[in-house]
Amino acid sequence: MNPVFTTNYREMAPWLETILNDCQDAVFITNRHFDLLHWNVSAEELWFKQSKRPAKKNIVEFLNLLFPGHVEVHGQLQRAIALDEQVEDIFVSTPDDRTYRLSCYTHKFPGTQYLLDVVIILRDLQSTIHRKKEIKPGILYKTLLNSLEEGVLLLQGEQGTIISANNKACEITGFNHEHLIGRNLFELGGIAFREDGSAMPVSEYPGLVTLRTGELVQKSVVGFTNAKGKLTWLSVNTCLVEEFHASVPGLVGVTFNDVTACREAESRLSESEHIFQSFMNNTHSPAWIIDEDGYIVYMNDIFKRVWKLNNSHLYSNMRDLMPTEMVEEYMANNRKVLETGQPLITIENSLRQDGSQGVYLVFKFGLQTGTHKRLIGGQSIDITDEKRAQEEIVKVNERFYYTTKATSDFIWDWNIETGHIYRSEPFCELTGYQQNDMENDLYWWYEKIHPEDRQRVMNQINACLTAHNNYWHDEYRFRCADGTYKYLSDKGYILYQDGNAVRGIGAIQDLTEKRMLETELARQKEEERLRINQAMIAGQEYERNEISKELHDNVNQILSSAMILVTAARGNAEEQEHLIDKTAQYLNLAIQEIRKISKSLNSSIINEVGFIDPVEDIIKNMQMVRPIRVEFECDPALEDELSQDVQLTLYRIIQEQTNNIMRYAEADYVKIAIELNTDHLLLLIQDNGKGFDTTKQTKGIGLLNMLNRAETLGGTMQIDSKPQEGCRLLVQIPVN
Repeated sequence: MNPVFTTNYREMAPWLETILNDCQDAVFITNRHFDLLHWNVSAEELWFKQSKRPAKKNIVEFLNLLFPGHVEVHGQLQRAIALDEQVEDIFVSTPDDRTYRLSCYTHKFPGTQYLLDVVIILRDLQSTIHRKKEIKPGILYKTLLNSLEEGVLLLQGEQGTIISANNKACEITGFNHEHLIGRNLFELGGIAFREDGSAMPVSEYPGLVTLRTGELVQKSVVGFTNAKGKLTWLSVNTCLVEEFHASVPGLVGVTFNDVTACREAESRLSESEHIFQSFMNNTHSPAWIIDEDGYIVYMNDIFKRVWKLNNSHLYSNMRDLMPTEMVEEYMANNRKVLETGQPLITIENSLRQDGSQGVYLVFKFGLQTGTHKRLIGGQSIDITDEKRAQEEIVKVNERFYYTTKATSDFIWDWNIETGHIYRSEPFCELTGYQQNDMENDLYWWYEKIHPEDRQRVMNQINACLTAHNNYWHDEYRFRCADGTYKYLSDKGYILYQDGNAVRGIGAIQDLTEKRMLETELARQKEEERLRINQAMIAGQEYERNEISKELHDNVNQILSSAMILVTAARGNAEEQEHLIDKTAQYLNLAIQEIRKISKSLNSSIINEVGFIDPVEDIIKNMQMVRPIRVEFECDPALEDELSQDVQLTLYRIIQEQTNNIMRYAEADYVKIAIELNTDHLLLLIQDNGKGFDTTKQTKGIGLLNMLNRAETLGGTMQIDSKPQEGCRLLVQIPVN
């Protein structure tokens, strides 16, 4: 049978293959699920000797078939993995009475708890030692004991008399057989030590404990000084070879291994691990180790703090811990390292310690291990602040570039120490001067300033420099190449070094068009002011004329009629009483007309009763003149919501338009509606009168007054009318 090693995961190193094939014990190497990865020749022979072999190469199923009476083996192996314990003395037997010693060891990634392999060793004891059977010394017995790699002592009696010892026991202790056989543990002398380094009394020796109590001792670490004076550390196990009775001590077997080198290696490994952990946890950068499937093998403290993790998250998959938008980029970079076999330096988005989004410079590299899983180490440096600063510089430069392109400003740079001034190209377009025409000093610019502005500008510059101010701004008129002047706004920032002004940087903006627009706007405002004054004067004259007409055509006629009646009453004694009563009626009517005129002119009535009652009085007066149907729609709550100015404006416009309707429209239906929506107050006055052509009809004083009143409050007025189709007037006034 060829000693060939096969695996689904990785190839066996040649040196390890040689060592395993030279070993007489059956050696199986599995993963954490006990699936076979490797085995040696002895293991292969043992496997193929079984008539029934498991369909899958799983060591637990194989052991259940080989040792059907020992179902507890699986649980002991699981416990060894879970508690990270080495199991070295599991004694099991086959149905044909062959006894095996089973040992289990775990292999982890250095410096971590990441399990790489499980090593299981089966040693055939040839059924030499059986429980409840008498051991008879003989050649086979001695050969068996001396073939063992462990030291073996057989103890008997209360003092732990040594009745047998194998060669390995003599080698480890430094004593020969003659010095050991027949002596008890008390007589050997020397000092024993507990695992923590404290002295161990003889009564605590594992063999004596088992002889005295019958309790087995497993993997007790004991230190002692051997015959050569060297401190040696042993891993000791005990077993009962004969039944234990309280009155008659049994026969106890003591097996032990020299673990001195292992302890020293563990100590060095522990120290190396401590140095590694100390270094990684004191660095300011997150560091981690991850396998090819994304499972975390190691993470330092800062990595845990950034991702809010702890040791319970070891062997968790990063896909379950990272946000979805980050994990794909992270895993893609891992694949690059695995595919190329080369380290990778890249930029990745990740979280910062405060939980905010950050940018990291990441270094990833493959790790050389004997595990079938490829591992990737990584370390990252938080460059978020540097990245933002760099982006801000780019934005500032870009913003400056586009600002100079998007505006008509030109930039100047004044070296105050040398007097040299740099002017950008747009200055030529602004002033009409060519670069060859301009001198690069302050005096050339100074003499081009308008004489009325020149001294003021220089005084401002000198005052700024004297006061060590950083900011300077002034406006002046500048003479262009064609002799015309342009209004310029000049702004500068002054830099100082050791208290002295060394540099000035600034920009000039052309205000000529702005100044022209301001002049034109001032002219238009003046014209508008004059127009409004004229309109006010015209309105006043119009109102005076209307009052005059009312007094002449109405009140004067009533009073004239009353005067005629009074004259008639003087000469007619019989009708005198009747004529006086009639005169009183005319006088009362005149009083009512005067009161109506007074009310229509008096704006204080709005302050006293609001605008709704006065509007209803207008409607009553309209209906007194002739039959006419008037609909008035208005929420009474508006009197509390609208200001007095707005109410008065509504009243005057209604008063003016209804007066026009009664005079010219010949309407028999009028609708007046006032409505307040989200941002506007609407006034609608509509009639079904004869209308007029708005394209031909010139605006009279009445219409102009209504328009002025609406515009005074920032509103608009719109009139829609056609001949024989009535008239519709809509006023919109903005409200807060």
